[in-house]
Amino acid sequence: MKESAAVIRKARLRSEKIVNAALELFCEKGIEDTSIDDVAADAGVGSATIYRYFETKAELAVRTGVACWKKIETRYLKALSGRKYAEMTGLGQIECIMDVLVKIFEEEIPSLKFLQEFDVFVRRNGIEVERLKEYEDCIMSLKPRVTDALQKGLDDGTLSFLWSPEEVCYSLAHTMFSLMKKLAWNGSMLSLDARVGLGLQVRITRDLLVGGLKTRSAGGPSEAQEQEK
Repeated sequence: MKESAAVIRKARLRSEKIVNAALELFCEKGIEDTSIDDVAADAGVGSATIYRYFETKAELAVRTGVACWKKIETRYLKALSGRKYAEMTGLGQIECIMDVLVKIFEEEIPSLKFLQEFDVFVRRNGIEVERLKEYEDCIMSLKPRVTDALQKGLDDGTLSFLWSPEEVCYSLAHTMFSLMKKLAWNGSMLSLDARVGLGLQVRITRDLLVGGLKTRSAGGPSEAQEQEK
């Protein structure tokens, strides 16, 4: 039994090592420009070893996408918990959530570039939706926090909107993450892109989205800004 557990642990650690190497290379070089041989060399294993854990490069890419989202969740979503967060109004919580997204953009450009390319890779390779279940679950980890904050805002009167919290949640998430990934991927491609800083564009979008949700009586400095004082 002990030997079996040790073998399982060794296999898990080797799989994680391969995925971590793939994530680093995919963020640095891109998925298409990274070969299995590249990943093997970085992970310190043979290419045949990788294929024992992942049948195809597409399978490795999906597992790497999951690892990327889990890394982001671990690093940033802890700010959306605790007593101080729980005591905020619905508006304050939405502002805090959006500030976390801005911070992710400012600190995780390589990861966002990878996630943008991953979307294209999935389409190009026809990866079935069933194989993306764990990846989707990682993305959805933010949803309960957003819908709870939106509902709290309706209940305490700091937010006002005509749609369901779930509908607004998807709209906010798609708008922010689409912009963040697009700007990370090719936000500096043209000379006109230099006219407005990429981070400023994300912050302006955050303010416009939050401003469209808050009630007129909820103006003034944001609760997140007040917490920073």
